[in-house]
Amino acid sequence: MHRASARALAALVLALSTTALSATALGASVGSGSGDTTDFYAVPDPLPKALPGSLIRAASIDAPDGAKAWRVLYHSTTVDGRDIAVSGVVVAPEGPPPKGGRPVLSWAHGTTGIADACAPSMDPEVASRLPFVEDFLDAGYVIAATDYEGLGTPGVHPYLVGESEGRGVLDAARAARRLDGTGAGRELLVFGHSQGGHAALFAGELKADYAPELRLRGVVAGAPAANVEIIFPGAARVPRAAGFTALIAKGFEAAYPDADPASLLSPEVLAAAQVADTGCALDVIDAVGKVGSTDLVGDVASTPPWPDILRENSAGHRAAGAPLLVVQGTADQVVPAALTDAWVGQACAAGDVVEYRSYEGKDHITVLGEARAGILEWLATLAQGDAVRDTCPTP
Repeated sequence: MHRASARALAALVLALSTTALSATALGASVGSGSGDTTDFYAVPDPLPKALPGSLIRAASIDAPDGAKAWRVLYHSTTVDGRDIAVSGVVVAPEGPPPKGGRPVLSWAHGTTGIADACAPSMDPEVASRLPFVEDFLDAGYVIAATDYEGLGTPGVHPYLVGESEGRGVLDAARAARRLDGTGAGRELLVFGHSQGGHAALFAGELKADYAPELRLRGVVAGAPAANVEIIFPGAARVPRAAGFTALIAKGFEAAYPDADPASLLSPEVLAAAQVADTGCALDVIDAVGKVGSTDLVGDVASTPPWPDILRENSAGHRAAGAPLLVVQGTADQVVPAALTDAWVGQACAAGDVVEYRSYEGKDHITVLGEARAGILEWLATLAQGDAVRDTCPTP
């Protein structure tokens, strides 16, 4: 293991071992699920073929004042190339759009779980609860918020599988453009936090090949779970965080059938992790945390296909695709600063344009509130076509 990665892993294990995971660990959207009695999420069988981002259906939902919102079901693509349905939400300002259309802000949410009940769009107030939604509407953006593959729709959510997440984020933006009444144009901004930071980074990496018609201006990644190679074994060493390792193992199996969780996780953890099939993130964290063993995962490095797929789903092995703003709290005990420091160093070494902002004393959740004004200003700069700062060291 690279020396910087080893230090980051040590920091991750230390941080997780000294903190009780909060209800918002690894994402501002962690929850226990909320029911929806409609058949909105039922996918046509067979699913008519259509291009990624094409709408299957849309339904109006409650929106913030001065806006309109829809729950949407749209086409996307799995890691192995299958056409699937993904759900989400679109929110747009009222009134006529400017010439050329409104920029789309595609939001990538944090960890909720891998079961259908954990889909954020099932919350009837979701349109008003999206981060910074009123600020984004005031700025004239259309907000597209994917649930990701498998949340709300058939199948298990491929948790922290970058291709799946990134495609969901990009196709949500496409769906917003195809929805009558949004006035959405081609300009795209991407913003995600925690798991969503990972998704946002992958959306940037994939955009050129997967969605070339969109004009990606920039990507904001808050406390991103960028390096799954470190997070997967690191979280497994701490019972109170091992639920994340179980979620990753089960999520990866959904995308890679030969990635058998039983090849790495103990029988006790596998049994406890069954709650993930119907429960959400907190349920899994609680259940797996009660197993009590600190030896929860096998030898990842020597158990194929795990080394290859964990590396493949760690961000930064391809060009970022757009300028990056990375925000991180120094007191984050879920995605520790050392982990993000190391990843930003990797991105800088690869030649990406990165502005890295560190917030003293802020944790995994409070960093977003502290960074709010800076994030909005950075996005506005790009939306206006202006250049942003690069804090990477000069070679």
